[in-house]
Order: sequence, then C-alpha cells, then structure tokens
Amino acid sequence: MKLKMKTAFVLLFSLVHLQIFADDKTPVSGSSYFQAVEEYKLKNYTKSVELLKILLTEGKATYESYALLAYNYDKLGDFENAYSSIQEARKRKSDDENLARDMLGILAHFKKWKAVIELCEKFVPLYSSNAEIRYFYALALASRGADKVALSQIEKAKANHPNDVRFLELEGKIYYSMKSYEKADVSLRWASSINEKSPSVWNNLALVQEAMYYQNIKLGKKKDAVNYLEEARLCIQRAENLNPNQTSIKENSRRISAIPSA
Repeated sequence: MKLKMKTAFVLLFSLVHLQIFADDKTPVSGSSYFQAVEEYKLKNYTKSVELLKILLTEGKATYESYALLAYNYDKLGDFENAYSSIQEARKRKSDDENLARDMLGILAHFKKWKAVIELCEKFVPLYSSNAEIRYFYALALASRGADKVALSQIEKAKANHPNDVRFLELEGKIYYSMKSYEKADVSLRWASSINEKSPSVWNNLALVQEAMYYQNIKLGKKKDAVNYLEEARLCIQRAENLNPNQTSIKENSRRISAIPSA
C-alpha cells in the first residue's frame, strides 16, 4: 500500500507569468514566440518546439523562449532537453525566482532527487518564503528517506502557508510511511477539509484508514477496526467518484471493498 505523491505541477504557472510580464523591452516581439505559447496551451508541444527553434536560429531567443522550450520538452518527457533549456533560461536571468522553482520542478518530475536537494540547499535560503521551492525540497528529502528532515521543512513552510494542501498531503504521506497513522490521519483530514475535491487526498486518507483497520485487528479492537474499514470505504469511494479513471484509485477501491468485515 503506497500513498501516491504528486511532483511536477507548477510549470504552467510560470508560463502564465512569462506571458503577462513580457513587455516591450523584452525582444520576443516576433510572432513565433506567441504562436509557440498558443501551441503549448493547445498541448501541441512538438509544434511549439519547432516555432521556438526558429527564434533560436534567428538569434532572437530570450529567457522566456528557453523557459517555454523547457516546459515543452518536460511535457514531451525529454529530460535532457528540458533541463538544458531551463539552464539556458537561468543563464539569461539568474536571479529569477520562478525559473529557480521550475528548474526544481523539472528535476522532480524526472525524480532527480539528489540534484533537487543540492539545488534546494542553495535556493531555500535565497527564496525562503517560496512555497513551491520548499515543497520540492521536502518532497526530495522524503523520497530519499530523510523523513524527519522533510517534516522539519514542512513545519517551516506551514508557518507561512498553514493551509497549503500540498504540504499537508506530503506530511500525511511521510507519517504514513513512518507508520504514524494517527498523525497521517490528522494531516490528511485537514487537507480534505481545505480541498474536498482532491481525489489524491481522499485516496491517501483511505489508505491510512485501511492501515488503521489492520492495526486495530492485530490489537484485538474489532469494533474500532470496523469503523476504520467503513471510513476507508467511504474515502476511497469519494476518490473514485472524483477520478474514476485513475488506475491506482480503482485498484485500491477493489482491494478495500474486498476486505471482509471483522
């Protein structure tokens, strides 16, 4: 039983930022860039790359062009080109907080956890209030087994972002992996109260209830176990209603539904 963790999810936010804040002083006036933005929005990533390459050959590429190129390659599953493109973007605007965040997003998407940790050790002190950067740091630490250090980063993040569902969900996952099911339950219930329409939160909460069911069975607390099993079934049903096509949710639903009552 594994809790599903989310990784790359912030790239589109930076794309919107680039669209809004590209001004007349930014040499992206050629139509190729804006056409590439539209193709990206339409999920025509290969076409967007082709248009951006025109800018490169014409010597008109800017940090926005390289950033958008990175986002396209990320969507295409091409780590090498995605990462080299975001590096080129940062060379042109090294102090940009969003580019730093998106570099981490690309690394996290491809599970390059060691590199994420190394960069976060540099970025977190520079951008201490950036929730996404600290999230990637905590996620990478947890993925490398440094659960307690990851939890300390989450606590620091929650001081400024107490209702950020991402931190609460990750905190729940970490507590689950540590078999601290009661603490996982608190974190995930808090997350579900903030975002009732998150299938992953309800899925993960169902797994915690399932674990607490088996824990109570072993302790001989059958009445409590029955309650946890019922709660697990309710949670996984909510997850399935929100995302009926998600494979892991369907698998969890079948397994939990098949558990006999104590």
